This record gives sequence, C-alpha cells and structure tokens, in this order.
Amino acid sequence: MDRLKKAIGKTKNYASKYGQKLNDKQLFLRLISQKIYKFSEVEGQGVKNKKNGEWQKKVVLAKRLIKEHLSKIRGVKMVAITGSVAAEAARKNEDIDLLIIIKEDELWWWRLYLRFYVRWHKIPHRRFGEKERKNEFCFNLWLDETNLSIPVEKRGLKNAMDLVMMKVIWNEDESYQKFLRENEWVKKYLATGYRERTKAETRNERRDFREKKSFSYWKIINRILFWGQYFYMWSKQRRKLKNIEKGRAFFHKDA
Repeated sequence: MDRLKKAIGKTKNYASKYGQKLNDKQLFLRLISQKIYKFSEVEGQGVKNKKNGEWQKKVVLAKRLIKEHLSKIRGVKMVAITGSVAAEAARKNEDIDLLIIIKEDELWWWRLYLRFYVRWHKIPHRRFGEKERKNEFCFNLWLDETNLSIPVEKRGLKNAMDLVMMKVIWNEDESYQKFLRENEWVKKYLATGYRERTKAETRNERRDFREKKSFSYWKIINRILFWGQYFYMWSKQRRKLKNIEKGRAFFHKDA
C-alpha cells in the first residue's frame, strides 16, 4: 500500500474512534506519519466542510475570557484551547479545556489566585473532581515556563495530537514557540502537523531561557502553596496524584 494512503487511512481511523470525520485541512494537520507531506498531496482526501458551529461558539467564549481576564493576570505567559473544542468537534453540552503556561516558580500561586478570581467574577468553571457542564472553563493543564516538555510516559499519539490541534489564543514572550521546541518528540507521530505549527516560529537567537533561573522568595512561596494544594487534593481522593508537580499539573482524566 502507498505510504501516503496508509497514513491517510490510519488518520481517518483514529478520528473515527472519537466520532470525527476530517476535512482536508484537518486531515493534513493531523496526518499520522513520520514523513512530511504537502497539502496538495492530501487535498481532496477529506470530507467536505461540515457545519458544526458549537466549537466556534466555544472559541468565542474562550477568547472573551482570555481578553477580559486571563491576559491581564501578570503571571500568565500563554493560554491555549485544547480538547474537543481544539479538535473542532465539540458538542453543545461539553466544557472548554484550557492549557496555561505560567512564569517560572509561580504556578501554584497563580493557580490559587485564579481559583478565587473565577469565583469572585462568577466565571463558570469546572471544579476539581466534578463532571463537565456546558460551556464551563476547565483549567486542567498547567505548566511553568521552565517545565514545558511533556513527561516521557505521556509522549504518545493522543498527546501529540492534542499538542498539534491546540488553538493558542494568548502568547507572551514566544512561550508557544518555546513549548514547541521542548516537545520535538511530536514529530515521531505527526511530522507534518508539527512542521506546520513551527512555521511561524521566529528566527531570533534561541537562548536557553532556563538559565535565568535563580533563587527567589517566589520559589519558597510556590513550594509552600504546591504542598498545600497537593494535600488538599489528596484529601479529596485519598490516592497518589499523578503528573502533579511543582512545575506542572495535569488534571484531565488521562493524567
């Protein structure tokens, strides 16, 4: 079987597991292959654009939240939509998943701050351990700017697909470009999609931003708040919390 046809078939089969049919652009971006292809080679292999306005409505809600609230929070470096909304396949009753990148050594301070902030401003949000509700915001993926690489044990096709599909709404200090560079492993699964996402990367000198790391009172505060929130969540579940560390926290069901 032709290598491209095999990749197209594999990609369509993967999408069908989630009840999705891909148009040409979606198929091109999500093509499961270690080889890079051109759009012209894939064009015509997907379905015609189908109407699904739900995900677009949710993107509008997310953009409004980020513009009016999250972009004004000093510690926030990047915000991206993930999950079914990013996959352009969200259903009416689903929530809106968000990935947030925070300044170094400040993740747990700003997470705590945001918990009070969304309650004060009556922003609909999914609480820890609760089921999703229509148009609630789910702040389920957190990284600080020195912990951008996805853990080795989570470097599979699903997370590669999520990374390629995510819709970045707020991007400060090239945080998205840094995030991409720290996760080159995605090329093992989605070489074409990864290439497309890195096209917009600036050609500025790539300094290692991790070298800026230095001891500060923020580090102490962050550590105290981490353990406080960790034990609070542990008390709710009474089991070890996976993928929750000082520099990253994955709260989705696959964590």
